[in-house]
Amino acid sequence: MAGAWQARDNAMSIAATKPFFELAAALPEHLSLGAELAQGLSSLPAASGFDHIAILGMGTGHTAGCVLRAVTASTLPVPILVQSTYELPACLGKRSLVFAVSGSGDTDEVNHAAADSAARGARMVVVTTGGWLANFSRETGSALIAIPEGIRPARVTFGVIVGALLATVGRIGFLPEAESWLEGAGVQLRRRRDELAKGGNIAARLAAELTGKHVACQGDAPIGATAAERWKAQINQNAKQPASASAQPNASHNEAVAWDSAGSRRNEAAVLLRHPFEDRRVGQRMDSLAEYLKDKIPVHDVRGKGTTPFAALMDLTMVGDFVSLHLAALNGSDPGADTFIAKRLKAGLKPPKVAND
Repeated sequence: MAGAWQARDNAMSIAATKPFFELAAALPEHLSLGAELAQGLSSLPAASGFDHIAILGMGTGHTAGCVLRAVTASTLPVPILVQSTYELPACLGKRSLVFAVSGSGDTDEVNHAAADSAARGARMVVVTTGGWLANFSRETGSALIAIPEGIRPARVTFGVIVGALLATVGRIGFLPEAESWLEGAGVQLRRRRDELAKGGNIAARLAAELTGKHVACQGDAPIGATAAERWKAQINQNAKQPASASAQPNASHNEAVAWDSAGSRRNEAAVLLRHPFEDRRVGQRMDSLAEYLKDKIPVHDVRGKGTTPFAALMDLTMVGDFVSLHLAALNGSDPGADTFIAKRLKAGLKPPKVAND
């Protein structure tokens, strides 16, 4: 299958994108791998021991946490907190289940928050490839889901992390549907992958329309909005192109008027991420927005498919990943380059101290 995912429709395709297309295409296998890794955890506590779940993550870890929160919002009996700061909420303590998530294992905010969580007596599950966070799990006796180190950079661990989070919550007893959701998503993602392998596919066509634009990604809360966050991040990091993400229906109460002036419409494009499980009223808001904007900026409608909200969300994610890589090829950008994150963001940081009992 080597080379099948190169941006063949784009004359400006660059060699740097090719391995990233392969990794994006592996999303269904990554979900399955994450679930399999979660099955290896031992001595997991029962759901009755927790008042809430917290997910500590930045970037990809944050979005993966938002996926879990989005797809369980109507079924989970406890709230999910997604934390992307050094500080923790006061409620976090001995009756908290905390996932510390970092593709690299050296994310400073996550590591400090993990150390603080352990000091408060929270039950910890670490999801990482290695680094400080893996050492922390061994020092504290925390459960460890070890992502294979060959899956890099950190943002391509997304599927593994999502699969691991979903399966772990399922094993604890909070989410008996987890296994069937993962299976259903895998079916849809393989179907979508076959479509994306063909010339003139939706991702290649859309990338050609979005080149040189600031891409405003919108979707309904929580499903489409979570997909929009992933689209935004992937366009930023893979294509090195400006993008933003927002949630409907709230965006209709403020952001919708941002394009009323001609000056605000330069080099703008909107992508509306839709799916079969939208609230009918929110869907009408998005239809109205598309109609309102059609003579102002380009508006593109992308429809996720699947038999569950989780499958539809992951389907939208796969399309977005491919769009970002086609954009990278068109922009002549290396998806693997992240100079600011790799050098400036981590300069002068000191690892946290782990409290000993």
